[in-house]
Amino acid sequence: MTAVLPQPSAVFGQTPIQYTAKYPVASRRINANDKDTKKYYETSYEPNLEWWSTNQANYVKPAEDPLPEGFPQQVSSPSLWDGKILASQPEKWLYTFTANDLEVLEQAHSHFVSLNLTNNDITQETFPIPTTSPLYVTLKHASEEVKLGLGFQVLRGLPVDHWDRSKQLQIFAGISAYIGKDRIAIGDKVVTHLRDITNLPADSRPPIVVKGQTSGNQVFHNDGAAGVVALITLGVAETGGLSQLSSVAQTYNELARTRRDIIRELAKNDWVNKSAPRGRAQIHAINEGQEVISLYSRRPFFGFYESDAEVPPLAEAKHLALDAVHFTAEKFSIDLELQKGDLEYFNNLAVYHARTSSKDSEKNQRHLVRLWLSNGEEVLPESLVESFHKAREESKSASGWPLEAWDA
Repeated sequence: MTAVLPQPSAVFGQTPIQYTAKYPVASRRINANDKDTKKYYETSYEPNLEWWSTNQANYVKPAEDPLPEGFPQQVSSPSLWDGKILASQPEKWLYTFTANDLEVLEQAHSHFVSLNLTNNDITQETFPIPTTSPLYVTLKHASEEVKLGLGFQVLRGLPVDHWDRSKQLQIFAGISAYIGKDRIAIGDKVVTHLRDITNLPADSRPPIVVKGQTSGNQVFHNDGAAGVVALITLGVAETGGLSQLSSVAQTYNELARTRRDIIRELAKNDWVNKSAPRGRAQIHAINEGQEVISLYSRRPFFGFYESDAEVPPLAEAKHLALDAVHFTAEKFSIDLELQKGDLEYFNNLAVYHARTSSKDSEKNQRHLVRLWLSNGEEVLPESLVESFHKAREESKSASGWPLEAWDA
């Protein structure tokens, strides 16, 4: 069975919108025969549960079923967890700011403002949190948990409604400087606004190129060259919009136990897309084969924007592997109902993330702002070193801190 791409209105629950990614542009296909052309049109951004479930039911484990060379039988690490269990243990991942914490943040922000610097200059030195304060200890612990422990933390209770947008972004960046030292930009933009802009006139908003700009659900994935993903919640939807996180280690262990064919496919270095024209695997073994990290995403291969001419149609085995990751990650995910004023930090290579669909109202509208941060503790395979280094170098000249999702 082959997945079928839904129409935009079915995905978003909105009036149909114009965006660049429903199907690849025919004129940009290279040497596509009839079979390959068919794959272009039948390969969907949306995972297909019926297809995956049917494949699971019909799967027969072969007698010879090895894991890729260098990959562990099972991963054992602090970032191995079942989200359905972890949801009942908030003491492991949730911290609520105290009145004293908020006072320290106000003082740090006042100091930064007094220096008359740009947001690019926000560091631990220009946004000082005393090392003797409980807040400093909390942020140090959160940073360690994100990088070396569970892989995520939620910090709750910032009074964002009392601050203007500039102050919201500055305090967000100031706190985040204690989680990851360096910020990683996307193009010229240091921060990215995530909210539904599909109802805005097309001439007053940017193109719709990612699901974060819509009310649609976000499938499980890892972001680009980020070490740590940071989010601040400035607004919540009327309904839905749950933040879903899932352990890469748990997902790997389940597939290594039940579907090693999927692991073998994900570990191949022939996944070609614009950011990896020579091909790159979706999962990588590190630390002498003791751990596994992931840099997995569906969007570069199909779906939400025009496929590049250099990208071949996705083979069925690869399509199935991507669906397998999504539904396995979903099985073990923790689904968080973030509150206004929450900060969420997660290890981009150790944690998959997704979001349920949402519905805004006039009063309540989903609005998050994202930062990408470096992770000084990460171990990268050789195949990722160049792209991660390039992203960090290019970020040094970025200066975009837009105050809204529709700002240039």
